Amino acid sequence: MGDNHEHTRVVEFQNLLLDSADMRTFLDGLSSAAARGLSHEIPVQCSVTVSRDRKPTTMGLSAELADELDQIQYAALEGPCIDALRTGHVFDVRDLETEERWPRYTAGLRPTGVRSILAVPIPLAGSAAAALNCYAYAPEAFGREARQDALEFAQVASTSVALAVRLTSESDRAADLATALESRTSINLAAGVIMAQSRCTSEEAIEILKRASNHRNVKLRDIASSILARFDDPDPDTHFS
Repeated sequence: MGDNHEHTRVVEFQNLLLDSADMRTFLDGLSSAAARGLSHEIPVQCSVTVSRDRKPTTMGLSAELADELDQIQYAALEGPCIDALRTGHVFDVRDLETEERWPRYTAGLRPTGVRSILAVPIPLAGSAAAALNCYAYAPEAFGREARQDALEFAQVASTSVALAVRLTSESDRAADLATALESRTSINLAAGVIMAQSRCTSEEAIEILKRASNHRNVKLRDIASSILARFDDPDPDTHFS
């Protein structure tokens, strides 16, 4: 891959990221671009697996079939993608019919007719990991040239994928914070209702909520929401036994 080609692909990935509504849309586009680039005489399907908190999840697909193949690997708890995520090395299955590694995975995959698999790590910083998974129905589909293309593709894509993962993580944290604040508001409002009806302190009202939560084995915020829902009634009942 020449410097001009590499620069063009970097710009392509950056534009794809900017134009995508979320990480899944971006990685779908990335997987499709990889599948097009690797499909010559033999059609190739690709996916991108992202692992956060050591849980691998398929986040990008060139076709639904790729997700089905990934799920077989996750269920088996072994396979080329899982090892690529764990070690940062490339894993190549030249012919599934003669492959002796990952027996649970290969046994589950054989009925699909897939013969060649290539798992290439996508370099990321931090605790997250990602890998490009490539599948073909012919044996030895990923020769030296295809393998090099996939390696270069993963290397060029790494910055854009890392940014997508980071943006998604920040979005998840913001959503968690918003949920926590919403829960805290509901609990405080419910405590206010109990204080008004029972003429108790705020600490006593919170303790009443906690006892109800433990007694009913229901989350505190759900207890609070149920109180607020009844508070909207003409004759609310917020007493606990």
